[in-house]
Formats: sequence, structure tokens, C-alpha cells
Amino acid sequence: MRMLKHLFISKVRISILDTYMSNLDAAHHVRGLVRILNEEINAVRRELMNLEKAGILKSKKEGNRVVYRVNKECPIIYDLRAIFYKESEKGEKIMEIAKGIEGVEVVVLTESFIKKKHERDTDVDFLFIGKMKVKDLTNAVALLEKETGRVIRFSAITKEDFDFARKKREPFLMNILEHDKIVLFGQIADLL
Repeated sequence: MRMLKHLFISKVRISILDTYMSNLDAAHHVRGLVRILNEEINAVRRELMNLEKAGILKSKKEGNRVVYRVNKECPIIYDLRAIFYKESEKGEKIMEIAKGIEGVEVVVLTESFIKKKHERDTDVDFLFIGKMKVKDLTNAVALLEKETGRVIRFSAITKEDFDFARKKREPFLMNILEHDKIVLFGQIADLL
């Protein structure tokens, strides 16, 4: 609870978090964020200090500026990013479409989707786990492609096949599980 009491209190804090959660590698100084967010400097400075106290951000002096970055060692940072992504316009649309597919238990957005880059031929943007009808899934992915404006690579697997592939440490699945991802629908516990 120590971290949570420093979160979600102000509109400025939410705007700052949204900025950082959309790019975990971002680095901003106070005045830069003031320009981006069009907020008062004192409010931005105060919220940056609160987020640093909470362990979400860390600061470092670079030249004559203090630059804030995401603290990737924070135990809730990836959960927090998932919350912000789910609340985003794109995330809400993807969740709405995913919820409409009967039999879907878990939807994972992979590192390839997040970074908009496929490094291997086997990289996919989405992993769907459950017992879906192929036609429903194909129609849903077509909607996702329309919403996101890009071609989507996906894989669908039953929970039983997922468990088997995980035990065998199949390279395709390990690539998804061991890299950056957002569990958009379902629970991370379903992946373990």
C-alpha cells in the first residue's frame, strides 16, 4: 500500500503516468513535461517527486537538468503499464473486440506488438488462449487490424496445448513469455 497512496490522486499525476507508461524508455525533465502536458510547473514538479517517492520514477542529474525515467525495478511497473494501456482508447477497443470472441480466456499483447517490430519470422502480435472458433477469431483480428491500422500476426492455442508447450519450453512460446508483454484480457496466473 505504501506505493499506492502516492498514486492516482491528481489529474497531473495521471497525465505524467500516461506519458511514461506509453514509453517506458522515455526520459523527461520538468520543463519538457510542462510543455508536453500544458500544466503548471509546480504541479508537474510536485507529482514527479511523488512518483519518485512511490518508486515509479527515478531521477538523475544530467548537466543542469534533473531527468526523470521509469524505474524498471519497481515491482508494479508492468502492472501499472497494463492498467494504463487497458484504459487507453486503443486498449479499450482491443478489449471490446476480444471480449466478443467466445471461448477466449487470455489475450496477450506481445513485445512485437508493443514495439511495432517483428525480429523473427515466428514473432506474433497477439497470443489468444482458449477454445475459440477460428472464424470468430479471424473476424475479430480483421477488426483489430482495421482499428490499429496494421497487419496483425496472431497465434491461438488451447489452455491444454499452452501448458504442454510451456512444459516443453517450446521456443515460440518462450519467446512470448520471456519478453515484454501486456496481459490484456484474463490473468497472468493463467500463463504460469
